[in-house]
Amino acid sequence: MTYASDDWTIRRQVMDVIVDVLSAVATGPDVRTSLLRHLEENPGNPERALLAHLSDRSIADDVA
Repeated sequence: MTYASDDWTIRRQVMDVIVDVLSAVATGPDVRTSLLRHLEENPGNPERALLAHLSDRSIADDVA
């Protein structure tokens, strides 16, 4: 699979966000678990995993 330069830029940005969320001390265990689950469910597609994570109502309601 080949990607255009813009696709790699977006993928790099998404991966930066994911790494920041997973490594942040303030990230709650439910959020971390949810993001890891979405990454596992979307292998090779971190963009889709992040979108699914952000759309996940089970964790969105817990964020104040």
